[in-house]
Amino acid sequence: MSPASRPSSRLLRAWLRLYPRRLRTEYGDEMVAHLEARLQRARSEGRAAVARVWTGALADAARTRARDVVDRTLRRSPIHAPVPRRTRLHTRPTPGERMESLLKDVRYAVRRLARTPTFTLGALALMTLAIGATTAVFALVDQLLLKPPPFAEHERVVRVYQDSDEGDPSSSSYPAYLDMAATEGLFTSVAATTPATVQMEVGDVTEALAIEFTTSTYLETVGLAPAEGRWFDRDMDQVGAGNFAVVSHRAWRTRFGSAPDVVGRTLRLNGQPTLVVGIGPEGFNGALGLVTDAWLSISSVAVGGPYRVTNLERREDHWYQVLARLADGVSLDQAQTAMTALSTRLAEAFPELNRGRDITVFAAADVRMHPQGDGELRRIGTLLMAVVLLVLLLATSNLGGLLLTRAVARSPEVAVRRALGASQARVARLLLVEAVLLTCAGGLAGLGFAAWLLSLLPTTDFAGALPGTVTAPLDLRVLLFALLLMAGTGLFFGGIPALQVRRGDLAHAFRSGRSGANTGRSRFRDALITVQVAVSLVLVVGAGVMVRSLSSYARIDPGVDAEQLAFLSTDFARAGIGDDARAAALLDLTERFTALPGIESVAFANALPVRGGPSTTTVVEGYQPAAGTGSVELPFVLVSPAYFSTLGIAVQEGRVYTTEDVGAGAPIVVVNQAAAERFWPGQSALGRRLRPQGSPDAWRRVIGVVADAKVASMSEPATPQIYYVLGESGLNTPYVFARTTGAPEAALGVLRSGLRELNPALPVLALSTMEEHVGASLQG
Repeated sequence: MSPASRPSSRLLRAWLRLYPRRLRTEYGDEMVAHLEARLQRARSEGRAAVARVWTGALADAARTRARDVVDRTLRRSPIHAPVPRRTRLHTRPTPGERMESLLKDVRYAVRRLARTPTFTLGALALMTLAIGATTAVFALVDQLLLKPPPFAEHERVVRVYQDSDEGDPSSSSYPAYLDMAATEGLFTSVAATTPATVQMEVGDVTEALAIEFTTSTYLETVGLAPAEGRWFDRDMDQVGAGNFAVVSHRAWRTRFGSAPDVVGRTLRLNGQPTLVVGIGPEGFNGALGLVTDAWLSISSVAVGGPYRVTNLERREDHWYQVLARLADGVSLDQAQTAMTALSTRLAEAFPELNRGRDITVFAAADVRMHPQGDGELRRIGTLLMAVVLLVLLLATSNLGGLLLTRAVARSPEVAVRRALGASQARVARLLLVEAVLLTCAGGLAGLGFAAWLLSLLPTTDFAGALPGTVTAPLDLRVLLFALLLMAGTGLFFGGIPALQVRRGDLAHAFRSGRSGANTGRSRFRDALITVQVAVSLVLVVGAGVMVRSLSSYARIDPGVDAEQLAFLSTDFARAGIGDDARAAALLDLTERFTALPGIESVAFANALPVRGGPSTTTVVEGYQPAAGTGSVELPFVLVSPAYFSTLGIAVQEGRVYTTEDVGAGAPIVVVNQAAAERFWPGQSALGRRLRPQGSPDAWRRVIGVVADAKVASMSEPATPQIYYVLGESGLNTPYVFARTTGAPEAALGVLRSGLRELNPALPVLALSTMEEHVGASLQG
């Protein structure tokens, strides 16, 4: 020690002797260190500051000594003898005193956090992201998997499915729905619905609407009522009664700005006037919970295309989801028995269409989307929750480590508080309040982050994982989950430094952890490090697997040559082009687009690869599917002769269509490789026959086999598909494909201009490059 420091050391020792022996023995080193640090800072400010520090230190020593003398005097006094609990000098604090003490701790924690903005902002950002992401994913999973159906008395509502051609529960035909509804004494109401997408004209632009064609019994079956206006009446179940719509409550707010005059408006949907008669129930998005912009009456099915009118009478077209409300006293088993009897009668009446096709009844709560897709939906939901919970665990363990380090750095303050009489529980509570405050503040910000994430759901394309888009509100269930998440996170990980205080002095624990002398004191830190390493390892491995999967996914061949290929979609009906003029309009488009600069070839189709399209129930000669009907549901595409060469789909066997086949009515068909291998394995498909179910004389002969192209998504296996040549009727909403000589992006403007020059009334419904379209499917 230098001579200059001896007087200071002697003063410090003299000051320390003023305290009781117990405090000097247990906390002397920390008290001296703390006072030395304060004096060191004060010396830079002048003698007055040093004098203030000494004055405060001596006053504290005097108070502590006086309190100790009083305590020892009371212990020796006869008054200190046992007395009834209510007369003790040291009574329990009242609830008001406890609340006041807690508020003091909260105010102190706020001041402490405000003095360390870097730490505070970092911790808040960490918890905002973790709790926000976890809450958003829970809201989505809750909406898709956990919530009960949004029906009144949902336990009385059932879903009814006819078997598919492969023998699994699937959609039902409209005539079968009518048979179900006619079953006496079983249901009080039966409804049918089928989803679709239509284009709504808004000025000079169009907007896609997600709709459902539904029967007049729909809301009656689910037990709800329109928010405004009315629902469809029985007359609107008949084709020809007119076009009527009920807009959803969500669409009324988001698309129509909550306009009070929506009811009574006439919308132009797919070029046809449609009268709005009501606004749907608030919070109701349809039986599947997907985003629905409007419901259209069965009398409006022509808005979706002429084929939707014909399938109302075709038992081979299974497009409708059926809901029913059980009559009083009817059980699920009784309903199943009645539907089994109905399927037997249908098999006898229509053996080719319904032989071996069962009807299955499910409780509405047992089906989330569809019996065949719910298993995959649950796996996806479980995986999402597992990932975000791992991220939350990693974030909170990091926060726990930061709080523990922060508590160790505050060990001098803790020592002084203990020296001044604060209990271990009180100091631990102070640290716990700070942690809970951080977590709750981060959680509240996380709710805002979750709300922003959930606002993106209605515009998020899940690329085949879901049959549409969804909404997931921040309702009471989600808010309660977020509250429990915040409280649990704050109490658990904030309790680590608090528990460390309860076990002993933090400074001693810190020193023993470094020296290895007391491994028990450092096990919290070791546990945190272990958790962080383990979770990080799981996330890194998972990320590696995901990157590898995405890399493999990106190498999947879509089956078409996407380079130098552009496409657009238009609507002839919107331009007033009728059925008789569509073939000529396609010919005009071909001539016009082929003459455009940079365009090599042009083709047409009714569907877009990697997007899905229509399907038809088909009888394949010599093939017997599981249901025993002799038919199978196959996707089909109506194509122009140049379709295969323009899209780069190779011919594997035989030939494809020529211009002579258009309108000739020849009973021919082209199939893909997957269809040939499934129906005629090890044999040539050429000359084989197939026909639409229900048309026993409409056999078509296979003239060619082409390479497989993805039908609905990039992740699907090779799917059997058939190609029909365009007839004289042409297409109402064709996709126009253009093979370009240069970059396809440069041709997009040329295609748009060419379409407008040909007919200014023709709308552009879609315009993109095939590479961009395939890339969007990969990203989804």
